[in-house]
Amino acid sequence: MKASRVFSFVLIGLVALWASPAVAGPFTPISNPDAAYLAGTNYIDFSGYTLFADYTSITDGFLTVTFGSSMNMRYAPGGGWSTWSCVPDSQRPCDSTTLPVLYSNGAALIHMTLSTPEYIFGFEAEPNPFAPYNMTASFFDASHTLLGTITRNVDGTAGARLFAASMDPIMFVDFSSDVDFAVGAFRYGDGVPEPSTYALMLTGLAGLAILRRRLVS
Repeated sequence: MKASRVFSFVLIGLVALWASPAVAGPFTPISNPDAAYLAGTNYIDFSGYTLFADYTSITDGFLTVTFGSSMNMRYAPGGGWSTWSCVPDSQRPCDSTTLPVLYSNGAALIHMTLSTPEYIFGFEAEPNPFAPYNMTASFFDASHTLLGTITRNVDGTAGARLFAASMDPIMFVDFSSDVDFAVGAFRYGDGVPEPSTYALMLTGLAGLAILRRRLVS
C-alpha cells in the first residue's frame, strides 16, 4: 500500500472519531438553558402551529415528540398562557418575546416518546395555578429502563424552569406534576465528544504529523 494511502486512511479515521456522538455517561441534569446547552442542542419550534388547537405530537422534521394525550397550543406570556420565566431560567429573552407552549388540557401526567433516541433532551415547564408546585421528569431508554429523574419546585407565576438531562440515549420521558401545566422550549442533541475522546484524537493527530513527516523526508 502506498504511503499516501496510509496517510489518507488514518486521516479519515480521525475525522470519523471527531464526528462520532458522545460516549454514554452518567445521568446528568442540566439546571439552566445556558449558552453551552443552547449551542449544543436543536430547538423544536412549533410556533407555526394553530393557536388553541390540540396536538398529539410536535416535530422539526428531524425529531418528533409524541404525547400520550392531546396538548393545547398556547403562547407564553400573553397568548393563552399568562406568564413564563425568562433568561437565565428560560431560553426566552426578558422582553416582549413570546414562547410557544403546550397546555396539558387538565392532565397532571404526560408521557413523551422521541422518534429517535437522543443523548440530550430537555424542555421547560410551568404549573397552571399561580403558586409553587412540585414537578418531576423521569427519563427512560429504549428498553424502558429508568435513567434518572429530576424534581423541581416550580412557581406558576412566571417561574417556568428547565427539565433537561444528558445520558444514555433517551427515548421516553414521563412528566408529572401536582397540578396541570404547560411545557415548551423542547430541545435535543447528540452531545459532544468526552475528554477521553479528545485525548485519543489529539494523540492520533500527533502520530499523523510524525507519519507525514517521515513520508515526505
